[in-house]
Amino acid sequence: MTATTCHYSEEIERAVLGACIIERTAQSEALPRLKPEMFYLEQHRLIFCSLKRLYSEGRAADILTLTEQMRSEGTLDKAGGPYNIARISGTVAGSVHLEEHCLILYEYYMRRLEIEELSRELARSNDPMYDVFDIAIDTQRFMADLLDDSPAEVHLLPIGQVMADTMAETARKAAFARDGVTGVPTGLQKLDAVTSGWQEANLIFVAARPSEGKSALMLHFMKHAARAGVPSVLFTLEMSRTEVGNRLLLSECEVEPMHLKHGCLSEEENLRLQTAAEGLSLLPVHIDDTPCIDIDRLCITAKALHAKGKCRAVFVDYLQLIGTEGNGRIREQEVAECSRKLKGLARRLQCPVIVACQLNRQVEACRDKRPQLSHLRESGSIEQDADLVLMLYRPERAGIATDKASGCATEGMGILIVAKHRNGPLENVYFSHDSSLTHIADFVPPGRGSQQRLF
Repeated sequence: MTATTCHYSEEIERAVLGACIIERTAQSEALPRLKPEMFYLEQHRLIFCSLKRLYSEGRAADILTLTEQMRSEGTLDKAGGPYNIARISGTVAGSVHLEEHCLILYEYYMRRLEIEELSRELARSNDPMYDVFDIAIDTQRFMADLLDDSPAEVHLLPIGQVMADTMAETARKAAFARDGVTGVPTGLQKLDAVTSGWQEANLIFVAARPSEGKSALMLHFMKHAARAGVPSVLFTLEMSRTEVGNRLLLSECEVEPMHLKHGCLSEEENLRLQTAAEGLSLLPVHIDDTPCIDIDRLCITAKALHAKGKCRAVFVDYLQLIGTEGNGRIREQEVAECSRKLKGLARRLQCPVIVACQLNRQVEACRDKRPQLSHLRESGSIEQDADLVLMLYRPERAGIATDKASGCATEGMGILIVAKHRNGPLENVYFSHDSSLTHIADFVPPGRGSQQRLF
């Protein structure tokens, strides 16, 4: 007997199949959660496939109907004939332990898959032709997919459980709410008022044309999340870690950006930078500047940090630079896959995932260059998957001197257009910034005090 064949239990496989044959309630509990390959013995796989087909077609599944179904499919003899089906159904009295039996069945299946995959990776590790980092990523990806596919994940719940969970979540939000903010603070008061902060399990897109300031906004959002004590991770595919560091430093202190760029800082500016660096170093932030990181590696890294309690908000800059596995697909399909997996990551970790993305060139053709949802680049799935879409608009760059809605001069003005909000209103959020976009703050209309932030 090989190592692989040791990792199954004929008794468990028979117990699961027997419960499904004799009880219809067992069928609805087990059949949707299991797959044929989880059964090691071919006879059991054939029986399971016929049972699942009967169930999916809404037909009664018992000893007689199952036997006739398998006879019509030509698999009855391969499965041991009517006698074997009767023998399996007679091994159990009911489905009282079915859930535990299904979990044990899956554990055996996991063990077989792990042995097969790790044996393959061991062989690759012994071959110098393979990159060791690729092997590590492939192994992590396999393990993550295996856990995500577990039947232990129960998503079908009675309404009573849903209501109990909802009330518990409501009480938790009330206990931790600060000034109406129940999620992760954004760093902009008006945006917090509209969204109540970044919400758990939400996928948020911040969209703009190149050089409009989406990276600066992402750093602003990340910094304020961390300042609120929320462990955050930033995946920056466009900037290096030192570029990110420079921008964060400039956002914290009064230093001329060109002085920092050219290395001609005064003694006072050096002191300011050092003080800012010490403060930023204390923030609960991790930064990954892997260029062209693929979506699976990104998700694996975030999950690993989350498991260690070091990730409660994910920031990605930006979507169109993320890579995917597989060849022969158009870019729209690849972006759609990234969007879908980021949505899954948000729900899996129960934390907000905030993603910068680009707008297409069509926005340039608009008279006022004001972005709309239809300008999202390369994929309509972004709009579909998103819980919140913020469109960055800087009217000054569009040649507009005065904003019609506020009546204010547009110099140093930015607008976040809430273009989609699954759980709230669609509004415009005004903010102010300096010429280098290193300092971002709440917008205060000229002539009004700091307590009158109306936009």
